[in-house]
Amino acid sequence: MRSFGYRIRCRLRLRRFDGNPLRRRSDRIETAAVLMSLLLFAAGLWPAAGLGRQAYEDGLRAELAAPHRRLVAAEVVDTVRPAQPGLGERARTVRWTAANGTPRTGQVVLPTAVPVGLRTEIWLDAAGTPTDPPHSRLETVTVAALTAIGVMVWIAMILLLFLVGLRLLLNRYRYAEWERAWSLADQRWHRPKQG
Repeated sequence: MRSFGYRIRCRLRLRRFDGNPLRRRSDRIETAAVLMSLLLFAAGLWPAAGLGRQAYEDGLRAELAAPHRRLVAAEVVDTVRPAQPGLGERARTVRWTAANGTPRTGQVVLPTAVPVGLRTEIWLDAAGTPTDPPHSRLETVTVAALTAIGVMVWIAMILLLFLVGLRLLLNRYRYAEWERAWSLADQRWHRPKQG
């Protein structure tokens, strides 16, 4: 069995731009398209890294806002209206005690299974209104990495679709070329019977 490196070298040898008369124009076009796609994929690393970095910086800003958030105990008072996010969740009215001792109420999204009177924990912002929980470093890094990887996957998919489409088009051209060559060979080699 031949090694993987040997097979790669054979493939590369078949794609060279040399003076081999057996190489068709369509082979050279396909090779140029593959090289161009590899260059475009490599060039896509820059915007992917930039978008990943932007997502990371946004996450860091959200993390820095976290010290202004605090977790407090609240009691579910009643249900009010269906909430847009998530299945099985509703905007619920909760009551908690502010830092100065005054009772406050506000709305948070909670599962519909949470009964009235149950105590839960909610996050408050610097103004004392309910807000989303703060971002963790793991969330920040994960979102940044997924953003960069997602951009590279989209670039790779577009380039692969381009290469597959080009290959199908070039194969149609090659088949037509072969058909013409076989027709010419058949005309040359066919000799009428002598009677």
